[in-house]
Parts: sequence; structure tokens; C-alpha cells
Amino acid sequence: MDSGRRRARILREAAALFIANGFSGVTMDDVQTAVGGSKATLYKYFSDKSDLFRSAVEMLIDERSQPLTSFHPSGGDPVETLKEFGRHFAAIVLDSGAIALHRLVTSEAERVDGLGQMFFQHGPAVGNAILGRYLGTLRDAGIIEVADPVLAASQLYQAMLGSLQMRLLMNTADRPTSQEIESSITHAVNTFVDGTRLRTPQPRAADATTR
Repeated sequence: MDSGRRRARILREAAALFIANGFSGVTMDDVQTAVGGSKATLYKYFSDKSDLFRSAVEMLIDERSQPLTSFHPSGGDPVETLKEFGRHFAAIVLDSGAIALHRLVTSEAERVDGLGQMFFQHGPAVGNAILGRYLGTLRDAGIIEVADPVLAASQLYQAMLGSLQMRLLMNTADRPTSQEIESSITHAVNTFVDGTRLRTPQPRAADATTR
């Protein structure tokens, strides 16, 4: 097995262990047992358990972010395109695996240096940038008015899916239904577009009487 495949296998086995047992519930011995070979092989690729943990989480979040980077909306009506973005995001971030990963990172972010920043840069920041670019095209076309498209993207995402994602993260009994997800996306997009759509200024009364 070549070096790249060996490292990938270590990360895959470690990721499964960390998701199931948390950071503190996994030792390098556990990973070695799952992977096989010697402990020296683990330390050839990773300096310690924190390094292995960060790398495993980075692999998982990159895999889950990949569908975002390859997403191409069908185009056409901006309102429907924004809803299409929302549905695509929902399929990724409301998935049970994504929720488990989010919980893991949240629980360990204070103990593992750099974990939270890495998760944000490889996850939410990717989605915000992609949606932000689309909002930027709408702004440049004179369809909406936003000062910061990436910030607006973050706010729109939270309006579409934030409360539903929180329900799943908190493991509430009332898991969102497909109808609730669609309703949340639709309401958020309609409110966002109504609040940012450019409107043609109407002439003031005084101006109208002087014509």
C-alpha cells in the first residue's frame, strides 16, 4: 500500500472511531488496532492524537463540502434559484452524518487547537462564499441591493436552515419534516428578496406638481 493510501486509511478508521467515541474516548492504540501495523506508522503521518483528530475532521468536512463546490443551480428566476440553493444546502447540513460531525467539533473545539477555525473555513465559509458569489451577480445585475454579499449569504443561510439545524444538533424529538424544511427555505428567501430588491424611486409630490 502506497503512502497516500495508507494515510487515507488511517484517517478513515480514525474518523469512524472519533465520531463514535469522541476525542477523549479514542487512543492512538485504538487507531493502531483498527488500522493494523505499528504505532510508529501512525506517528510517521501524525505528530499526536490532536493532529490526527484535526486531519480526520478536515477530511470529513471537505468531503461534505465537495457537493457545494460542484453545485450549479439551474438559473432563471432568482427567487427559485435561491430556493434551489437552500434545498441543496439542506440535503448536506441536515444529514445525520453532518450533524454528528458538527456535534463532535463543537464539543472538542476548546480542547483541540485550531479545530474550530479549520471547521469554519472548510465548511460554513465555503457555503457562504458560493452563495455570496451568486448574490453578488444579482447585485451587479441591479436585481438586489446588498452591501456585503458574503455577509448577506450567511444571514440568508441562517434564516433558511439555522433553526432546523439547531433542532437536530440539540437532538430534539420534533425532527423537521420535508414540508417544514421547504416552508422555512421559501419563507426566508421571500423575506430576503422583498427586503433587498431594488425599487424604482417614485417622484416626490412637489416634483410631480412642477412638471
